[in-house]
Amino acid sequence: MAAATGDPGVPKLQFAPFNSALDAGFWHELTQKKLNEYRLDEAPKDIKGYYYNGDSVGLPARLTLEFSAFDMSAPTPAHCCPAVGTLFNTNTLEAFKAADKKLLLEQAANEIWESIKSGAALENPVLLNKFLLLTFADLKKYHFYYWFCSPALCLPESIPLIQGPVGLDQRFSPKQIQALERAYDDLCLTEGVPALPYFLIKYDENMVLVSLLKHYNDFFKGHRTKSYHCSSGLDFLTPGVFFLHLAHHHYRRTFLKLLMFTV
Repeated sequence: MAAATGDPGVPKLQFAPFNSALDAGFWHELTQKKLNEYRLDEAPKDIKGYYYNGDSVGLPARLTLEFSAFDMSAPTPAHCCPAVGTLFNTNTLEAFKAADKKLLLEQAANEIWESIKSGAALENPVLLNKFLLLTFADLKKYHFYYWFCSPALCLPESIPLIQGPVGLDQRFSPKQIQALERAYDDLCLTEGVPALPYFLIKYDENMVLVSLLKHYNDFFKGHRTKSYHCSSGLDFLTPGVFFLHLAHHHYRRTFLKLLMFTV
């Protein structure tokens, strides 16, 4: 996704949308939930998914939901980042078709925006990775209908690239790349997560350090090392728009160096 406004000669930062990947286990579990728990209850339910940003070039960015999507405490697969969502399961096909999708989308975007302003997204950046799922399950015919959406901000102007992207091996030495990998793996291990969707990084010729977004002030205080003030583990998917606003809102940064890091 990229806005078309602005100087056509200046390259713009682009964002890849999520494609939904709902496997058979998800629909089986939804059927069981509908029969034994939800029944006629159409209240929104919390669910979770995950994505992996290391697929081959050309493949779509997939947000996967499987049988464990209904268990908010279920572990996220290795090297994958979690995403939190809301399920709206309707009782009839008519209700599914009549649902106000624009309103649902606006409500979800507002929730993300409030988490940015309040600082909740600094403490838990996964709140930026929000999605919606509207469903209807025809259990007599075993037909399933769904609408999937991942909110994103519509910017009045596109985000210009001050410098074009370069490969990490053109900016970091082999020693620095190894240090980055070790630092990232150690931080994931310390936090008890399989991957970090967003993180901070600073480096010089002899070291590379990473930290969580919420530690920004302490992490960069008193250091004159080169830095990626706000780095992202995303291959810049649509939640990246919210990430940039989070960085600007709390760090007051006008220019950012971004690292697209494949886990």
